Amino acid sequence: MGRPVQISEHFNASSNYSGFISVEATLVMPRLSLPQNPRERVDQYTAFFWIGLDGFVPSTDGQVRGLWQAGVTMSLWDNGTTEYSGLYEWVPDEPISLSQLQLAIVEGDHIHVEVNTTDAGYHGTTTFTNLNTSQTFSHSQDAAKLWRGPTFPASGASAEWIVEAGTYLNYTQVIFPDWGNASILDARACYLSGECVKPGDLDTGDDNTRMTVVLWNDTQTVYTESSVDEDRVWIAYVEKPLQAIGKKSRSDLYRKHQNDPFTFKTGTLRTLQRHISLDANF
Repeated sequence: MGRPVQISEHFNASSNYSGFISVEATLVMPRLSLPQNPRERVDQYTAFFWIGLDGFVPSTDGQVRGLWQAGVTMSLWDNGTTEYSGLYEWVPDEPISLSQLQLAIVEGDHIHVEVNTTDAGYHGTTTFTNLNTSQTFSHSQDAAKLWRGPTFPASGASAEWIVEAGTYLNYTQVIFPDWGNASILDARACYLSGECVKPGDLDTGDDNTRMTVVLWNDTQTVYTESSVDEDRVWIAYVEKPLQAIGKKSRSDLYRKHQNDPFTFKTGTLRTLQRHISLDANF
């Protein structure tokens, strides 16, 4: 099932606007189960399964600004009830959840998600399509803007395919359910020129790979492993001691090509910063 992706010791990213204007993928809704050894026992376990632009900003304060993302919130309660709901967000605005009337999602559904920008990242559109039911939902908006403050365009310096343990609206850290293996199909990101790249295009080996990922972790357990093959990414739920994962086998993390400044990103172990996860430069 594809090649494992590996850790890098350092990274960089471009601040110039000449990056991606779109990212897309089909997210396959996995079966959720209670984790054996979660960070803590809770009534509700949640994972955010999404794609986006500009999910990584290497700032000193660790804050992400201008992230334009869309995907699915996957939740499991301790009584076995599950819920899958669409979500979009332009950070620092609050996330917007879709109702089941707007987009009905159940286990096993294939949800195609597109995130696009125009006007140099100052306007964006996202479209969800449930390929099992043909139901669609689209939304367009201008870039997030603070009241009497700056605007946060999505410049396209990075593209993401993510399973993330972010936070609820009250900033409480979510705890992952066990999702087995989450599949991401038909993944690609495109430039204004029309050229598109796929995750597997960029992972060509130790000597000529163009991607890197940086692990952000505030626990001693690794909860995800990722692999890639052409336009497909798999993110598996695991529970492994952090110290047992050697540098060359930390499979959530892409490698890096030193000559390319842009940022690409896939897979995630996200336990510290809300939007920082696994990042890859190319």
